[in-house]
Amino acid sequence: MERQSVDMAAIWGAALTAIRCAHCGEAHLVPEGNLPARCPLCLQGPVEAQPTVLRQEPPEQVIPYAVSGRQLAAALEQWTRGIWFRPRELRADLLLQRAKRYYIPLWLVDGQVRGAWQAEVGFDYQVVSYQDRYSESGGWSSQQVNETRVRWEPRAGRIERRYDNLPTPALDDHRATIGRLGGVNLERRTDYQPEAVQDATVRIPTLDPDEAWPGAEAAFVRAAAAECQQAASADHVRDFRLQAEYRDLNWSLLLLPAYVTWYQEGGRAWPVMVNGQSGHISGARRASARKANTTSLLLGSAALILFVIGSILALVGLALPPVAVLGGFILVVGLLLALVAPIPAIGVWIKNRKGEATHAPPLPARE
Repeated sequence: MERQSVDMAAIWGAALTAIRCAHCGEAHLVPEGNLPARCPLCLQGPVEAQPTVLRQEPPEQVIPYAVSGRQLAAALEQWTRGIWFRPRELRADLLLQRAKRYYIPLWLVDGQVRGAWQAEVGFDYQVVSYQDRYSESGGWSSQQVNETRVRWEPRAGRIERRYDNLPTPALDDHRATIGRLGGVNLERRTDYQPEAVQDATVRIPTLDPDEAWPGAEAAFVRAAAAECQQAASADHVRDFRLQAEYRDLNWSLLLLPAYVTWYQEGGRAWPVMVNGQSGHISGARRASARKANTTSLLLGSAALILFVIGSILALVGLALPPVAVLGGFILVVGLLLALVAPIPAIGVWIKNRKGEATHAPPLPARE
């Protein structure tokens, strides 16, 4: 399909401006006259308005937002609890203030499938066996064990079916993005209305239908495999192969709802994404290294002071033995504090390193 510049207001029915990030290259649609200072996705590069290339059709359907402002506030409040040395900006009220509605694109593909298939289908069956066990109270006894096994049989046949609304990635990073969303119930979609994208940011697909076809073909194969398994009354299917023609393909765009927000810590901005349907929150919950280091420094300073006082009392105790006991006690307390002092700094460092490994990479602070 040839892509060309389009009039967004005429096609989408809403006053939208296309922008592109100078850093990551991703394109978005934002409300006209509301150009963000930074990229809504990476928070790094400056953005500028650019003519965009999109299909001549608007989105066909959207998943409506099911998380209200009150529910979003409650979810963020719960998510920010229980963090050691919580950063000053990691607060529910600030995250809520910065939260923006954000739509993620997904292709829906319809088409006719006609071809031949081969697979192995599996049928569960039960195997009964007996195991002898010995107990001191009852001696030897035999117990029945039921084991489920699978009988595999080859099958082949022809298929001619039409499948509608098969979800297909519209983004290069679809897997990571959907992973951050935590899943979406695609059955709860409604027809697109221009009001849906007012005051919202829409990410523009990075995969056009031609580029997204491998994902669409895989979706057709999965749908055909499930139907062939059902037709065979099988419990499992494996090694499914399909040689088919795909006709009457129709591509439509579905928008998935999310909220995006961010907080700043350590001179960087950390993104937070909230599933607009379920309220699932994804993001790195950082601890403040500055607070942890300050705590460790204070504990270490207190340990040093106690050690000095204990040493002086221990020396005085050479002449006054009761003072020596007090000095020894203070020395022990100082030693314990010295052992505990590094824990906050080391613990936060380890926690933040794990967070960096399991979440989106850190982003420079917004100006």
